[in-house]
Amino acid sequence: MSNKSLDGELLPPTRQAENRVVTVEGLRVKLDSAVEIAFLYGATEWVRLNHPSHYERLLMRFDDSTSLENRGYIH
Repeated sequence: MSNKSLDGELLPPTRQAENRVVTVEGLRVKLDSAVEIAFLYGATEWVRLNHPSHYERLLMRFDDSTSLENRGYIH
């Protein structure tokens, strides 16, 4: 990640830290979404092994009786 603004000027340290926090949070949201989609498409064992905290959360959130069509993940 660059320490420069779009016009090439160096960002102050506080802005650099803010940008990193935003980037980390954005990556966390994307990871959560990707793991959830993998779980919903049947990669439950992969999620359990690689993302155990996500697995527990997803088990509580979804049950086996709900199909993918009803979950809104039709592509």
